[in-house]
Amino acid sequence: LFSFKVMKFTTAIAPLLLLASQAFADEKNPVLVNPCVDTDDFVGADFCNVTLPLEARVADVLKRMTLEEKISALDSDTPAIESIGLNEYNWWSEASGGVDTHGADDSNTKTTRFAFPITTGMSFNRTLWKATGAQIGREARALMNAGKAWSTFWAPVVNLAREPRWGRNIEVSSEDPFQSGEYATAFVQGFQEAPEDPRYVQASACCKHFIANEMEGSTEDGHEEDRQHVDSAVSQQDLMDSYMPPFQRCVEKGKVTSLMCSYNAVNGVPSCANDWLLTTVARDNWGFDGTIVSDCDADSDVFNSHLYTDTPEETVRDVLRAGTDIDCGDFVGNNAQSALDKGVITEADIDERLTQAFRLRFRLQHFDPAGPLQSLSEDDIVCSGESIELSHDGLTQSAALLKNDAATLPFDQDSLEDVLVIGPNYNLSQSTASYYGPGNHCLDAFNIVDSIDQFVDASGMFGVPDVLSDDTSGIDAAVDAAKKADQVVLAVGTDLTWAREGTDATSIAFTDAQAELIEKVSAAATKPVVLVIFTATPLDLTDVLANKNIGAVLHVGQPSVTIMGVGKILFGKTSPAGRMVQTVYKKEYQDQISIFDFNMRPGPSPFARPDCTEENYDDCEKGTNPGRTYRFFTGEPVLPFGFGLSYTSFDYEVVSAPKAISMAPVESMLAHTESQNKIFSSIEESHSSTDAEYIVKVTNTGDMDADEVVLGFVTPPGAGKNGVPLKSLFGFERVFVKAGESVEVTLYPGLTDFTLVDESGARSAAHGEYSFSFGVEETFASGGGFVKHTVSTSV
Repeated sequence: LFSFKVMKFTTAIAPLLLLASQAFADEKNPVLVNPCVDTDDFVGADFCNVTLPLEARVADVLKRMTLEEKISALDSDTPAIESIGLNEYNWWSEASGGVDTHGADDSNTKTTRFAFPITTGMSFNRTLWKATGAQIGREARALMNAGKAWSTFWAPVVNLAREPRWGRNIEVSSEDPFQSGEYATAFVQGFQEAPEDPRYVQASACCKHFIANEMEGSTEDGHEEDRQHVDSAVSQQDLMDSYMPPFQRCVEKGKVTSLMCSYNAVNGVPSCANDWLLTTVARDNWGFDGTIVSDCDADSDVFNSHLYTDTPEETVRDVLRAGTDIDCGDFVGNNAQSALDKGVITEADIDERLTQAFRLRFRLQHFDPAGPLQSLSEDDIVCSGESIELSHDGLTQSAALLKNDAATLPFDQDSLEDVLVIGPNYNLSQSTASYYGPGNHCLDAFNIVDSIDQFVDASGMFGVPDVLSDDTSGIDAAVDAAKKADQVVLAVGTDLTWAREGTDATSIAFTDAQAELIEKVSAAATKPVVLVIFTATPLDLTDVLANKNIGAVLHVGQPSVTIMGVGKILFGKTSPAGRMVQTVYKKEYQDQISIFDFNMRPGPSPFARPDCTEENYDDCEKGTNPGRTYRFFTGEPVLPFGFGLSYTSFDYEVVSAPKAISMAPVESMLAHTESQNKIFSSIEESHSSTDAEYIVKVTNTGDMDADEVVLGFVTPPGAGKNGVPLKSLFGFERVFVKAGESVEVTLYPGLTDFTLVDESGARSAAHGEYSFSFGVEETFASGGGFVKHTVSTSV
């Protein structure tokens, strides 16, 4: 169905390993130089001896480096290190939605653009996530081989979409800790692990931003906060069971090779100077093996924004000894010599950090002979037909159907003459493509009109100029056009002007202009309209869902130029199976709770209500936190986490379930954790028991073959009281089920799912009655599968 224009190019592939002598002579040095292969200068050097242990090779590197070279190597933009034959190296590249070489390639090479994680997260498909990570990682390695890219990429973002107004919701996969961790695991494994040669890291991924970073910059009632200055006040309870679990999975399961410490402080200590976070938790508890990089200028912020230390030298000491290996910026490099001169740090402090940095560079094959990974070719891999197909399939698998009255969708291609797309996002495409993705991509600037035009004639018009505009002068023309169109599709929502890095959203409701456009166009159309919402900010859909003139609502997140994949859903070539990864709140939510409140659990807020009209902030009434995310929200959502409809119907049946849950393995796990003086039980140990295994029979009771996402939730004893979650996702699987047939899905909770975290952050076994549910009850009336099972614990 897709006739994508694959833009191939014939740039000659340069070798990965270029002569060191050329590197130091050229004005613009090649991206990577291997001193152990391209020159005879280091023959016999221990660091070039592949038979020696990694530790010995790293030690030899540090022994040879001058102090000046060591200091310069602490900064992300590292200059040449002539004592070991290395040219300059930049640790910073991006890859959340495709390879961005961050200035490494003067030829502006094109790479594949993938949908944003807020879209692909809705697929609940680990296979898709891993394949996407793998393709981006393979393109990265192929460009490294061609001398057009660095080796270290700062993706994925695994913070939670804990706040609907957060500017960077577009970059994350979910509000749920378990799903976010599984996404990170799959993406990182695909990105870093190459089947051709498992000895080396294909390309280095980085899980960011560690931790509690989910606020960009906002003003409420005259009170301003931004990410460089904010001190995120987070309870140990919320840290342990909400903010940290995704990072634990990224480290323990994904084996990520880099973490990024965030701009903000956490409970008074800047993240990049927080030894408890970086060393005690990440390295000692989770076994992290890799480099810790600062967000850009976050080390500087420790001194200049947080005012955490009295001198720059003390800041250098604190970030180095906390465990930050690489400073994105030049603060450490500019102040380390002074810190040494004043006796604030020692050369051993520097060596400890560089040990981690060079360990990773060895694992990336920067000092070893060429192997199978050097066979990955730019012409074969970058912007291949398979890559472009995968990018569009990401949206096809992820779009979530939120309403479908009287089977408005799918469209009948044979009987439909034309489609008119109306709305400020009808041409949304290229403007989002380079945001945390390729600066130059190999997909055309596709929009939703193009996706429909694959099947029937389609055209588009704005009606409202842009998503934030209050200009309604074009609505009358849109209404007139809607009256004449065979079928109308509304393309509405948000874009990067609404929320992005550095800017939080100010509203979770449609603008008045968009609301008027939706109301008037839907009333004028000759058939029920289909509303396609593009957004990473979960907008209040109360009026949209209640509007009888809107027959169907399809949520696509932010797909950018991968929008072509939505056509297959609109025309019934496949059934939608995406599920919402964010709770959709009523617009009043934004008036109840400040974005500055990082607490997940409901209760009094230390911050003023955002709708306060008092001139003096201190005179404002304090807000009340209604709870964040589906796990703690005590109100009635417009749509719950996990909501999504299908073109077919499903029935669920629990065919195997435990009769009782033995808590002996849980108690044993907790005792073992305590005996090791650790805070976290390992994920491996948590999933060492399958005693609580559930088998759910999923039957497609409709007449269309379709994918189905089976979500498993656990409701613990005492749910909703004293900080206990209302329910939590413990497992999910995406399966394909033919019409009239059944498949069995096996899900089982981990041992930690039978524990609770108290206010101090301590975890203990929770005895009592557990309710396990499969599916989302709110979809049951529309043909969604749903079943519950209750079981009690035994000693």
